Amino acid sequence: MKEIKIATIALILFGSGYCFSQSDKTGQTLNTNIKQEERITTLEKRIAEAGDDFVSLMSEEYDLLLSQPVGDVDGFEPLTTAAGGIMVGIGFADGPKIYKTDIQTIFPDIPNIGDGDVFVILDFVKGTNGLDFLDRQSNTESNPENNENDFTVLALDTRKTLQKSYWFGSRYVNLRDPKDDMTVRALGALGDEVELSALSGKVVMHLPTNITGLVLAKGDIGVDNPFAGGMITLIEINDDNISFQFTGDSKKLYAWIVYDGKGNIIDQNGSAINDGRYQISANNPQSVKIYQAEIVHKEYPFAFGNESHVISEGVSSVQEQKPAPSIQMSETLDTTMNNNQTKSAALVYLDKNDPIFLSIKGRAVTDLIESAKRLDPELPENKLIATQMETWTEEKQNQFQALIKKSISDYIVQTHLNVTIFNLGTFMLVFNDFGKMDQKRIAEEHDIRVQYLGGDKYVAEFWEDSEAHALARASNPNDDDIEIVKELIRLSCGRDSVSMEDGIKITKKVALRYTKMMALLYTLENDGSVTFHDPFQPMYDFISGRDKQ
Repeated sequence: MKEIKIATIALILFGSGYCFSQSDKTGQTLNTNIKQEERITTLEKRIAEAGDDFVSLMSEEYDLLLSQPVGDVDGFEPLTTAAGGIMVGIGFADGPKIYKTDIQTIFPDIPNIGDGDVFVILDFVKGTNGLDFLDRQSNTESNPENNENDFTVLALDTRKTLQKSYWFGSRYVNLRDPKDDMTVRALGALGDEVELSALSGKVVMHLPTNITGLVLAKGDIGVDNPFAGGMITLIEINDDNISFQFTGDSKKLYAWIVYDGKGNIIDQNGSAINDGRYQISANNPQSVKIYQAEIVHKEYPFAFGNESHVISEGVSSVQEQKPAPSIQMSETLDTTMNNNQTKSAALVYLDKNDPIFLSIKGRAVTDLIESAKRLDPELPENKLIATQMETWTEEKQNQFQALIKKSISDYIVQTHLNVTIFNLGTFMLVFNDFGKMDQKRIAEEHDIRVQYLGGDKYVAEFWEDSEAHALARASNPNDDDIEIVKELIRLSCGRDSVSMEDGIKITKKVALRYTKMMALLYTLENDGSVTFHDPFQPMYDFISGRDKQ
């Protein structure tokens, strides 16, 4: 039985291939290291050597391949990304190109997948009027128990740029005007001067891992072979079919390939299964290779646009029971760790003098440090937990690992961190780095901003200003740098001396020097207090059993 310790959560990040590098120009930024490049090269070599055969990959190796950007693709304009190399956009369905009705996805050419393995499931499709146009009468996203089906599945085909191959997939999206619940709309412009403002969803992939195969030829007829938790026996080979018997769970059989006498793959004309007997039609088959695999269910969330126009309505709805936040609308460039997503317009940040801002900022640093230190494997309580975990069944260990990945992924999306860069590994890496810093250093080296998400939700963002750090260390800063810092101070304080137009110019001028390193989720309670939502709380609840209460 594999051993699980809380410390392994932090160690996962080293497998994701990211490290921190320091420079005077950009400060502390997230970069890909040489080990990751070597791993990708090795993976690509293995895949190339496999040819038309399946190649066994681990879940982390799929993530590594999917992290590589495809690059520009003619005719495709991505709205956002679901991971480093998974781009999501909208386009035309078959027929006259009048309305954009398809959700389209482009991602790197990973092996072992095909039609029926990739889905796009939407949470909402909102217009500039704040209404959700997703047609839940016709779309099957409304059924959470069965939303991976023929409607949400992507029709896949492989394509190629000048540089590399990639997968292209699309599915139709039904939209209906919520005002009358009848009028059909399109993804691009929703009609009546209402345009697409925001959409959210996830790309779901069913990825086979730990693939192994068994070759059966004429000499194996009648011989029982242990395979995939059962027994497999070649029954017969004739001119137009080959058949075998399998006693075990049919879901564990992944695929099969039929060969001729020279070892070449031949086309299959169909198959039939009856009481564990598999009969495959083919022209003069001589052998068959049967595969088993563990299918991993992977989710890659994505989001486009913002809902600032809706937030103003949300503010009025909570004014009766909660203090109304003082908000300032600012156009900023979110350059979080080389962010290549679409620029967010009109993000809603609280004024520096707002009571809610002061309350959240006053505790954000402490909350971050305490949450990070809570993961320390040397703590007595964590050593006890680690000992208890050693007695867990493999099923419970797998549930725990899946919970960690899902809860952190959800937290990244909820706090509006850049999903192109942040995954479990990078989140843990940055969180662990904060845990090694003292409270004074975090406060001095980071600008804490509070973004209002609507309803009772707020996010405390930790922004690092690398050039300001360099200025603090330099003995002779130049006049231009000093003036920029002065402008930033005036802008961040929200004083009238800096107009919105000038503020936007200044923000754009120094955007590259700012990096959003972390974000924490808060909610406002009825009594005016704020509650911190620890990203690792679902993990602790699972360990203590509170998740079942």
